[in-house]
Amino acid sequence: MSEWDDKLEFLKSIRKDWCNSDYIEFLVEKVWCINDPVKVVDFGCGYGYICDLLMPLLPAGSTYTGIDNSNELIKAARKHLAHYEFEVNFVYADLLEYIPEEKYDLAICNAVLRHIPNPVKILEKMKNSVVKNGLVICFEVDRPIEEIGFYCSEIDNYSLGQSELYRKMCDYEYTTGGRDYRVGIKMPKFMQEIGLQNVSVRMNDSVKFASPVLDNYEEKRRMFAAGKGYYEILKNPDVLPPLAVALTDKEKKKFLDNQQKIASTVVNGEGYLIQTPCVLISYGWKL
Repeated sequence: MSEWDDKLEFLKSIRKDWCNSDYIEFLVEKVWCINDPVKVVDFGCGYGYICDLLMPLLPAGSTYTGIDNSNELIKAARKHLAHYEFEVNFVYADLLEYIPEEKYDLAICNAVLRHIPNPVKILEKMKNSVVKNGLVICFEVDRPIEEIGFYCSEIDNYSLGQSELYRKMCDYEYTTGGRDYRVGIKMPKFMQEIGLQNVSVRMNDSVKFASPVLDNYEEKRRMFAAGKGYYEILKNPDVLPPLAVALTDKEKKKFLDNQQKIASTVVNGEGYLIQTPCVLISYGWKL
């Protein structure tokens, strides 16, 4: 069983307005110059978000293979992607143990490496899975940039000091051998170090925006709150994340109080909400 088996609705919520398809179309046509059919492999495919985003923009005859360690998400992906006419395949595997058997033209992952303690190991697998002149693409966020990009007109997020507490917990996890929430901004460096060529990085242009003067405000606000986990926070006001071991008792109380203030304001409020995901899109070729 995977820890992601019950995360389908959360993933759908957080992916809402995650990327703009017109910008991805620009990358496909003008930056990556994909003019012929390609075989795509998606590392950590989840319910098929990247397939939805990328495959309709690729030349006819392109194929898609998704890899994930959650049977439940693969089941959801099979159903979600069933209407497409291009070839869709899935591989059930743990990325840390997966050994690429086929060769693809393009290997891609989206918000996956931030959850893995050794992201370079997976990046090397991605490189090994593509043919000569194959392309490797990683969509990842940088946690500090993501935090700075949050705005709610009804609460001064920065004065609460929540970002500093998150940073302390993330630093603790990284120094004790855990995940690196700055993997997004480090990805071009990692790509250079494993031998990918012509490495570059772009930033996705999508911004999540909920305005109380627009008709879709309630839907946008609910999706925003669900994607940030605010409903669960309000249901479980005394539950600290495991990484809170890095905090003092005083900091733990402050963290919980801040969580409640922010979550309650977003869930029950009527203010403007803006979130810039700032998804860094790093890419390089295996020459």
